[in-house]
Amino acid sequence: MMGTKDKVRLQEIAHKYLQGKLSQEDKMEFDHWFNQIPVEPIEVSPLYAKQEDAHRKAILKRIKKEVETSRPRTLKMWRNIAAAMVIILTIGIGLLFLKHQQISPKSTAKIMQDGTMPGKNMATLTLSGGRKLVLSNTIDEKLLKETGVEVQKAENGQLIYKQIDHQHTDHLIYNTLTTSRGQQYQLILPDGSHIWLNSGSSVKFPVSFAGLKERKVFITGEVYFEVSKDQQRPFRVISEGQQVTVHGTHFNINGYQDEPESKTTLLEGSVDINGTLLKPNQQAVLGKDELKVIPVDAENVIAWKDGYFRFSDESLESIMRKVSRWYDVDVVFEDPSLKNTEFGGVMTKYTKVSKVLEMLELTGEVSFDLKGKKIIVKNKN
Repeated sequence: MMGTKDKVRLQEIAHKYLQGKLSQEDKMEFDHWFNQIPVEPIEVSPLYAKQEDAHRKAILKRIKKEVETSRPRTLKMWRNIAAAMVIILTIGIGLLFLKHQQISPKSTAKIMQDGTMPGKNMATLTLSGGRKLVLSNTIDEKLLKETGVEVQKAENGQLIYKQIDHQHTDHLIYNTLTTSRGQQYQLILPDGSHIWLNSGSSVKFPVSFAGLKERKVFITGEVYFEVSKDQQRPFRVISEGQQVTVHGTHFNINGYQDEPESKTTLLEGSVDINGTLLKPNQQAVLGKDELKVIPVDAENVIAWKDGYFRFSDESLESIMRKVSRWYDVDVVFEDPSLKNTEFGGVMTKYTKVSKVLEMLELTGEVSFDLKGKKIIVKNKN
C-alpha cells in the first residue's frame, strides 16, 4: 500500500513535469515506483473528479499496457506516462493528505466568489541615495546605468546585477531589494551568488564586492541562497539575532517577525550559525533563549521558491501565515483551537486562494469565509 509520503512525492514529480523541470533522477524514481506498485490507484479528490475510482484505474491500466508492449522505454513513452500521471495526480490543483481526517466532498459556497489571485514576480529596488524603483515587467535600464549599476532581467524574472562604476569611494554603497506581501523575486549578486526572496522580505547588499575582505548582506523575512565559492572572502548573512557564515553552499533562512522562531535550513555544504555548525538536511531553530539543531526534510522548506506549498504535519496557523503573505490577505481565527490542526500535502501556489481553502476544507472540521482580503477560519458546521 502506498504511503502518504510517497503520494506527496509523486505529486511533486507531477508538478515538476508541468513546469518542465523533471530531472533524470525524477524519471528514474517514477520508473521504480511504477515497477514496484502494480495498478494501485492514487487518490483524486471528489471535489475535482466524478467516478474518480474508475477513472484513475483505467488510466493506470492503459499506462501499464503501454509499458509492457514498448520495450525498451523511450523518452517519448516516458512523456506519455508522465502526462497520464499528471492527469491522475493534479486534477484541479492536487491533493492535501490530511492528518487524522476523513475527506469529504462538501465545500463552502462562501469562498467560491474569489478575485484573490496568487502573488507576482515583483520587487522594489531602493538605491543607495534612497530612490525607489519598482521592478516588474519593465525596467528602466538607462536610469539604472546612470546610478553605476546595470540590471538585466532574464525571461524567468531573475535580476542580474553588474557593477559598472569603478570610481574609488571611501565607503560601501548598498542597494536594497524588497518584496511586499504577494510578491517574490530573484537576483544574482556581483559575485555570482543567487538569491530568492519570498513575499514580505528584503536583502541589503553592496553593489560591488571588489576590494572587500568579506561578502556581507543583511536580510529580513525569508530568503534562499546559493552562494558562490570564494575561499578568500567568506559570505555572511546578517538577520535579527543571528549571523550565518558560509564559503559556498545552499541554504534557506526564515526570519519573519510574525514567526515564533528563526529557522536556518541547510541543503548542501556547511554553514555556521552563531558558532553552531550545520550539516545538510539540518535546521537551526533560534528561539528567544536558545539555538537548537533538528533534522528536517529540506525540500519541504524550500518548496516556496519552486512554486508550490508543501506541508508535513504542519499546523494550520503556520500554513495560514504562508497563505496570508503569498495572497496578501489577512487571516482571523474564530476558534483559536483550530490553529493547532495539522496537515500534510502538496499543492501549487499558482491558483486562486479559494482553491487552497477548498482543499483545506476537505478535512470536514474547518471552514472558511472569504470576505474581500480577509479570510475567517471557523469550525465546520
